Amino acid sequence: MTPVSYQVGDQTIVAPAVRYEYGYAYNIEAKKLLKLVTLNWPPYIDESLCNNGWLFQLTVKLLLQKGYGVHIEFLPWARALRAAELGHADILFPEYFIDNNVMSENKPNKTRNDLMALSSAIRNLSLVALNGSHSNYDGSVESIKDQIIAVVRAYKNTPELDKLIDSKQINTIVANNEFQQIHLLMSLRVDLIVADFDVLIASIEKSAASEKEKQQMKTALMVLSPPLGYKPLYYTVSKANPYWQEILADLNNEIKKMKEQGALSSYIEEKKQCSS
Repeated sequence: MTPVSYQVGDQTIVAPAVRYEYGYAYNIEAKKLLKLVTLNWPPYIDESLCNNGWLFQLTVKLLLQKGYGVHIEFLPWARALRAAELGHADILFPEYFIDNNVMSENKPNKTRNDLMALSSAIRNLSLVALNGSHSNYDGSVESIKDQIIAVVRAYKNTPELDKLIDSKQINTIVANNEFQQIHLLMSLRVDLIVADFDVLIASIEKSAASEKEKQQMKTALMVLSPPLGYKPLYYTVSKANPYWQEILADLNNEIKKMKEQGALSSYIEEKKQCSS
């Protein structure tokens, strides 16, 4: 069965899974046991993947660290969505961004956002340039083939961009981390950097730079639109749970903490190696 490791203070705890009501469960003796519904959706999450995929591992870890018990059931998407919208499940994942005008298929005259609340994005990849600079970027990686791009060592980007990088059709400089990417951009050694913008800001805040220098760096960065062909993933929390706001806050706080520590991308990459 799929074990999951997580941190409590300085201690690493390995939680074993048990079969429970047609799914997988962890810490079922907890005072708050959450039911999560998902689907087989490789390469993110799938029962055929190593340890059920990186998203399965991340999800259980985030909730166990907040003291919850976790019960995850794999369902066809329509059934999973119905369970969450009707309040038979507490969390549905993964989900793309939901516009306010998307109507529920299970409750008349209700939107999806009336019934469920989106978490912070688990991961969002963008192209970042210097404010005031010009780029030919139009949403396709083909439009930036003539520019020099900084990427982080060992990180996976989008399949299209990685294919161009591997075939040397696009010029890249490899940085050791996001903070080094910022320096490459500001010293004009690269035209663009590929990163999660939240992680860039967190790396600036964590640095030893003065407050004035930090502000200058943050002001200098500009996110290009649209996102780099990468749709961020979210959790949706059912508003039928009377504690939905607390659950949502706990998820968002854990996601934010991992981003600020620069640990989210590296955790995903580590777990993806197993999945592949």
